[in-house]
Amino acid sequence: MTWDLRPTRSRSARPRVLCVDDEPVILQILRRLLDVQGFDAITCNDPLAAVSSFTEGAFDVVITDIHMPGMDGLTLMRALRQVQPELPVVVVTGHGTVDTAIQALREGATGMLVKPFTGEELLAEVRRALSAAQMRYEALQYRYLSPVLDSIALTLSTAIEARNLETGEHCRQLGVLSERMAGVLGCDESQQMTIRIGGYLHDIGKIGIADAILLKPGKLTESEMAEMRRHSEIGAAILEVHEAMSDIAQIVRHHHERWDGRGYPDALVGTAIPLGGRIIAVADAFSAMTSDRIYRPRLTMDRAWAELRAHTGSQFDPEIVAVFEQVVDEQGELRPLDPALERTLSSDIHAPMSGTDELHARLAILPMLDPVTVTVRVAIEDCPVATDGEECAVMASGEGCEIVLAADTGPVAARSARQIA
Repeated sequence: MTWDLRPTRSRSARPRVLCVDDEPVILQILRRLLDVQGFDAITCNDPLAAVSSFTEGAFDVVITDIHMPGMDGLTLMRALRQVQPELPVVVVTGHGTVDTAIQALREGATGMLVKPFTGEELLAEVRRALSAAQMRYEALQYRYLSPVLDSIALTLSTAIEARNLETGEHCRQLGVLSERMAGVLGCDESQQMTIRIGGYLHDIGKIGIADAILLKPGKLTESEMAEMRRHSEIGAAILEVHEAMSDIAQIVRHHHERWDGRGYPDALVGTAIPLGGRIIAVADAFSAMTSDRIYRPRLTMDRAWAELRAHTGSQFDPEIVAVFEQVVDEQGELRPLDPALERTLSSDIHAPMSGTDELHARLAILPMLDPVTVTVRVAIEDCPVATDGEECAVMASGEGCEIVLAADTGPVAARSARQIA
């Protein structure tokens, strides 16, 4: 089994290990053991040469002996760390120099090997060093990248609002709800960030949809519906051009997939849908149903909850709906979470959350348009909540709407009903 470090600092296909020791036999053993386990091992028997040729990012980990002529392992570690401060270094020592090795650990060495060591001990120590370095790297990346991505995401969501006024604060609310659900599910802070920003940007692809379709108050034609549904693919294409946004792009692409495989764009089924996509699908539907739209006022909380629960197991992942119930109460208010999680969610690197009153009043100034009357031929699926002739609010919260018809009306029956896009 090879060791997979994602991503390697050296950007090579295999993690690169620099082995420094004045004993050729030790270097030969190190190279052989590391090579067969998927590492790219580079050996050097002169610590001075190792320092002179070392460049930042060239290696993912260094293994060095403590006692060597010309330069000891501690001095070597300090010299290399001047070039690459977060470089993981494993020191190798004999039984008689354990105290020196302990000093090395105190000075920041990542790990220690005592001669004679087994192949398992070597590999375990190298893997441990790489894992620790990866965790530090991801923690720093999260700490510094999160505010930047938040700023970009909120700026882009403002652009969405400029195109389609009904989704402005909805995007921000969706990010908050999705992040809290991810926290309840035990996702780490980096995953929470990814899902939060996926919520902010879930509809960014609507920037690429023509106004005639995006702002049409009536029912979309089949071709218009197909174009509208492209927004998830457009959004993913916008985001995936940058490596830092690749995971967010996958959430944006798949937030309209369905648990039963009848969603779009890829008809993924069950857990094949990315977790962030499943989370945002639930939060998106509820937020949209309880938000004012230019074609209708928000639904009552009872109706919204009924629609959400009625489509659990078909449109929505049942586990995610259960988590949503832990985050939002029956009145639509946020439930208090575990104190430790609340502290994390309210930390400086998380975007500030709007108050409930602001969320509910966000579209109060928008005028209401007159209802649009159209002819509806057939509904895609029955809705156990909506009555005959009404819209299925869960499906209406996405792109397009299906009107619930009585089973005996037939596929060509005409029914006049208010329809939404």
